[in-house]
Amino acid sequence: MINQKIKLIFKMIGVLFLLLVSVNTLARSVDDSTIVRIGYLNITASLPFFIAEDQGYFSSEGIKYEAFPTATSNQLVDGIVAANLDVFIESSAVPVLAVQSQAPGRLKVFSVSSITKKSPFDAILVKEDSPIINISDLVGKKIGVFPGSTATVLLKKHLADSGMDVTGITFIPIPPQNQITSLLTGNVDALHAYEPTIAIGLEKGLRKIYGSVYADMLEPNPQGVAVISTKFIKEHPSLAIKVIAALERAMVFMREDETEARKILAKRLNLDVSVANRSGFLYMLPHNEIDTTIFQKYADMLSTLEEIKGKIDVNSLIYRDKSGVRSSVSTGRKR
Repeated sequence: MINQKIKLIFKMIGVLFLLLVSVNTLARSVDDSTIVRIGYLNITASLPFFIAEDQGYFSSEGIKYEAFPTATSNQLVDGIVAANLDVFIESSAVPVLAVQSQAPGRLKVFSVSSITKKSPFDAILVKEDSPIINISDLVGKKIGVFPGSTATVLLKKHLADSGMDVTGITFIPIPPQNQITSLLTGNVDALHAYEPTIAIGLEKGLRKIYGSVYADMLEPNPQGVAVISTKFIKEHPSLAIKVIAALERAMVFMREDETEARKILAKRLNLDVSVANRSGFLYMLPHNEIDTTIFQKYADMLSTLEEIKGKIDVNSLIYRDKSGVRSSVSTGRKR
């Protein structure tokens, strides 16, 4: 009798084991056939995505994907909310935090930027012969800004905090590819530009009157964020880990091989080598290096500006790899 019970127990264990194997196999096959929808902005900030493609990081992880270039950070975030995108490599944190404040739990941040005065990503440019010498001269002027809500809101705050009357300043959203032309033709008096527009403009003889607005507001500034859909994480947990790992390898690559990274940047954005070599990088931190204290300060600043409703605990927004499989990030190299 006892032997029969023991045999029955072992049979049940065997059946459970086979079921687990079958479930895991099915999950892997579903992940293997899933096409990851990746959104990106066609600017220097998306360099980790460009590197991951160039170095074969997605293919080495067995990831099938489709890339979707977009014009603004708001469009990237809307894509996640509408379930049209699964992940994006970099956008402004402003619309991300706004979504978290209104409809929490839809997305996770797995990387943030580290904008500093030594590693800036934005600047204010004018024409070489412009009478504008410093930012106080921008009163009553027209400033071209990156499309979306972030640049206008934060630049306006910074200028107001500097003691300027911003009521007479006009902020005009202009796509990056049209910004320099708009300045040269007089449609605007100044540009608050991002890379590589800054590098291109300086090569064309524009003059920089001010460095990073964002680094002045908070240093290091975590304004750029990489995001993944929580829906995607729940439905494809192992694939989500692979996608994040591929992009985080690219972030490390940027730090370790700047020369090659600039070659990739020149190729992807069709830049002259001199422009690519001059362009500032938006360095992104992997999820296990995110400084939650700094990120919380940024979120609190937006709350004070009433750009987001109420106070957000950023810890609930940050992605955590609970599997323990990817505790560290190594670059590897394309073979």
